[in-house]
This record gives sequence, C-alpha cells and structure tokens, in this order.
Amino acid sequence: PCGQMLQAPRQQQMQVRCPRCQQTLVPPPGSPIFRCSCGTALRAPMQRGPSARAIQRVPSEPRAPGGGEKVDDEMMPDDVVANQLHRPDAEQWLRNTGEDGKLHWVRLLSDKSEKKILEYENICMDDINKNVDNYTSEQLIEKLQVMGIDTEEAFQKEELKEMLRDCRNLLKKQSIKQLKASLDRTICDYSTCIEKEDLVVRLSSVGWFGEGYFSDGFVRVFKGTPSNPSMDWVPAAKFSLDPNYEKFRIRTIEIEEMCSKPFNEKVKWFRKVCRDNKVKWEDGRVHIKVRRDQLLRDSFMNFNRLEPADLRRFLRFEFLGEEGVDAGGVAREWFELVTDQCFNVDFGLFEYSGVDNICYQINPSSGIANELHEQYFLFLGRVIGKALFDQQIIRAHVTQPIFKHMLGWPITIEDIEFIDPQVYRSLLDIESVDDIESLYLDFTTNIEVFGETQTIPLKPGGENIDVTNFNRQEYMQLKMKHIILDRTKSQLAHFLRGLYDVVPEIWLSIFDYRELELLLCGLPNINVADWKNNTTYKGAYASKGVKHKVIQWFWETLEEANQEQRARFLQFCTGTSRVPVQGFRALQGSDGNIKPFNIVSTDLKTHAYPVAHTCFNRIELPLYKTREQLQKFLNQTIAMDPTGFTVE
Repeated sequence: PCGQMLQAPRQQQMQVRCPRCQQTLVPPPGSPIFRCSCGTALRAPMQRGPSARAIQRVPSEPRAPGGGEKVDDEMMPDDVVANQLHRPDAEQWLRNTGEDGKLHWVRLLSDKSEKKILEYENICMDDINKNVDNYTSEQLIEKLQVMGIDTEEAFQKEELKEMLRDCRNLLKKQSIKQLKASLDRTICDYSTCIEKEDLVVRLSSVGWFGEGYFSDGFVRVFKGTPSNPSMDWVPAAKFSLDPNYEKFRIRTIEIEEMCSKPFNEKVKWFRKVCRDNKVKWEDGRVHIKVRRDQLLRDSFMNFNRLEPADLRRFLRFEFLGEEGVDAGGVAREWFELVTDQCFNVDFGLFEYSGVDNICYQINPSSGIANELHEQYFLFLGRVIGKALFDQQIIRAHVTQPIFKHMLGWPITIEDIEFIDPQVYRSLLDIESVDDIESLYLDFTTNIEVFGETQTIPLKPGGENIDVTNFNRQEYMQLKMKHIILDRTKSQLAHFLRGLYDVVPEIWLSIFDYRELELLLCGLPNINVADWKNNTTYKGAYASKGVKHKVIQWFWETLEEANQEQRARFLQFCTGTSRVPVQGFRALQGSDGNIKPFNIVSTDLKTHAYPVAHTCFNRIELPLYKTREQLQKFLNQTIAMDPTGFTVE
C-alpha cells in the first residue's frame, strides 16, 4: 500500500509419499485428496492452511509398510504427510477455504467408507447387467437422468436397458464440466475423483445404486425470516461459512490455522475475540432485576427485550429483596439457576436423550408443553451465548447432534445413535436387508405425543409409497432428516438465532463439537479411583481384572493424565464428558439401565488403537506388549479430535 515493491517468497513444491507403494508424488493443483497409482487415497498438504504446519508437530517414525524401504528420517515434513495422515479410522472433517473465499467442509474418508465406495464402483457394471431387467421403464429413465444421459430418443424399454449397459461409454463422451454438473445435482461427494475416468465411474455408480451410498454428511442451514426462522439442510460439500470480514475482521486463513491448534490455544483465541468485541464498562451496562420466585419469567422478559448489541455489554444481576452486590457471584448463580430450570424436563423444552438420563435433547412436543416455546428457545440460545461470551459454565449437557448444529458440523446417520439407538439399529438393518419389500414399509414414521402415537408422512403422499430396493436410500435419508432436524427445526432455529445474537458462528467454528462441550460445560473433576472401582472386564482381562498388566498400565496412564485429557477420553468412551452425580456406578447404557464402564480385550493385530462403543460404555483395549506401547496409542487417542487425523 505504501508503494514499496516486494518480492513474493518462493513456494516449495510439496510432495507426498504413499505409505503403500513408497512412491513420492506431487499432488494435482487444487485437489485436497488424490489417488496414487496403486489405488491408495492420499491427502495433499495445504499450502496456506494448517495442515503443513500442524504435521510438523507430529513425530515421524521410520517404518517399512508392506516390506518396502524405510522412510528416511531426514525427510522434509511435507514429504511424510501421507505416512501421518493416511486413512483415518473414522470419517474426518476439515474446514478449508474455497475459491469463493468462504469456509467449506472437506470429508476425509475412513478406510471402511472408502472400501465400501470402491466396492460399489467395482461391481456397478456387473450389477447393471445382472439386474437391469428387474426395473420398470420409468425407473430406468430416472437412473439415466441422474447420470445426465439423454433418454428422449429411447422409445422402448430395451433401448433404455442397452443405454444403461453402455452408460460408462456414453458418459466418457461428456466433458468434465458436464460430469461435475450432473454430480452437483446429487448429494454425493466426489472430492476424491481427480481424473475424468473417476468422475465417469462415480456418476454411473451413483445413478445405478442411488446417491445415498455416496453421500457425505448434511449441514443445517437457516431459512425463513429473522423474526420467524426455520431450518433445512444441505449436503456438507455444498455448505459454506462466510467469515464476514468487513464485520468481524477475521480472515478464513486465520480460522483454518486456529482449527489445527491445541484446545487451550483455541480457547485463548476465542476469549480474546470476545474481549475485543465487549462493550466497555464506561459505554454502558445492563442491569437485570429479577424476583427469585419468578426467576425464569423475569429473566425471559428482560433478555428477550435486549438488542443483540446489548448482549455484549456488562450484565449486572440483582435479586429483588436481597442485598447481594453482583461482583461475579450473583451472575454465576443466575446462570446456574436459569439453565437448570430451562433444561428441567418438567418444563417441557427438553427431554432426556434416548441413551441415558445425563444428556438432554430438544423435546419435539415442546409446543404442547409451552405455547411460548419458540421464544424460550430464543431466550435460552442467548443465555448460552452469553455464558460462552462471559466465561460462565453451564451444567447441563446436550446430545452430540445439538453441539454439531451449533457449529454447523456435518451430520451423518451415526448421529441418530445418540438420539434413539433402537431406530439407529433398525436403519442399519434396513440398509443391509436383501429384499426391503418383505418388511412392508412405506414413507411414513410414527411419533409419540404425550402417550398418543401419530403417523406422519416423510414426503407428500408418503403413506401411499412403498419402500423398495429402488428408493431405500431416499427413505433412510428422509427418516434421518426427520429424527435429527425436521421434528425440532423450529425450536433449533430459534435457539441458534439466540446463540448467534451473542457469539457469531464464525467465532465458534475453530472448535470441534467435543471441544465445544468442554468450553461450555467446563472440565469435569474425574475421579480415576471411582472410575476404576466401577469398571468390569471381559475377554482376556476377565480372569485377572485390575491385576492384569495391561489394565494396570491403562489406569496408571489415566492417573498421570490431566483433567482435560481424562475428559476427552471419557467423551471418546461414553459420548459425553459428564459424570453422573452418583459417580461412575450410575453410568447408563442405551436402554436406560445401569451399564458400568467395561473394558474388553482385543488382538493387537486387529486394532492398534482402542475402539469405543459409546452406547454401551465399552472400549476394546488391545493386548499391548509394553507400557510404552499402551501409552503411545492411548495418548494419541486422547489427543485426536474430529478435525484431525489418526495415524494408520
């Protein structure tokens, strides 16, 4: 800006070494994920984002995968990205800056998911030849239209069948732009498709099997007006978050970089942003007077009258008839009492989750329990936002999908398990059954409203539409959308609007949903001795229990961990960092019954890392050979989060 000529620094060409075949490759420009010639999916380091810097903090160990040569100890950090970031054990999500300057989600497939997609792609043409005769002309036309193949000149069913048998050759005649346009009309993810051949294979498979098999997660989006908000959702690949630089002076590169930082550094950044946006004391304060016997009503009336800008002022609370002066203690009591009343299931806004009586989820029937329920959700959103802004702690824990909605984090079918494990298991059965028509399902679902069962359609005319193998994936997606979003979308929209009145979404975007729980609810005081005394053991650990050497190493490692590390591991094992008031002896399972924490042995050759089953409060702990080996993998499990990567 001052007129001085500057020279841009030279950018080193980034290389990635494949851990399977040991080839060193240069990632294609603009491709966050690409495929090696041996078939391994690799993650390209971002030149401007956090990955290239974050990987320097991950120690590189020489190894010889598949009998190949050892990785050189002196290799540059960018050169070992594939070795460290290759194939997470579970699907991962990364925020990345798009060409439009907004933040977009990039999905990193788990090994299981990638194998499943590749399996469908490999059997696609054989399945077409085998089953094309089983579909009607209308269904064949629909499949061809998904692929973007013109069917106007096909007048006979035999012509349609022949077009499907030759679909990949027909698609090869289209341009890459046309292929991507057809894929964009679906909900499927094609970020791993680099070459034209990859797009052809993906599009033909999506058209034949259905887009649900290749879809990524979904992210809620606002619709309606600010005074009457509602929600819908879009595929994660089509979601974008505008940092609104003119208003908040935050660049996407800053968000990208903070996403890779440790939790304590994220908290420092967030606190600084809140301080920088807090109205100075001398510029005005808000004095809120409430009656203790009318606490919720008075607080509701006061808070909902405030403008969003007023919510970033200093608040001073006064309980009428009491002499206490608010120097912080009165405010802490106010936040505690108000949120306790809002989350009380008898008030009707929330209900216990389908997993336990520890976490809360939005009550779909809250409108019947409280006619002002939408305004109360707006109020509660503002209270939660103000608690985050003022560093107050909220004792109530909500289910994982609500934390994800607060962050605009992708939702997948696995999230149903935190709401209703029984429905989740039934959907898995529906996905795997060979002949879905034998179950006699239609596009409806049953809901229970204060003991009365009601049937509602999942789509217009759903009661007259049977679920078949052809529309199975559509049924599952609509069922998932109904459970996670549709039945509570009005309540959720008002809650999020209130939250963002105080703390904009972009400020929270640096956290993952587990970190947000720790930020809002604080670090629990986890008593390892109580945890240990209320744990059962199975498999090779059953006979010796706490005297087994691996179990001894396990508890010693947890005793050496700090409270944050213990909380993150408890989240990993049970889905929440909260411990019941009665201690670990009161942990509940998905059926609502007491389900003590239990450790099951597993072969080290099968799993290097512990595997969690959150609905059963169970982990599978490998039979490690040494204490150092257990510490290494357990500490890495604690350190991993949904925005990072695991080590293969």
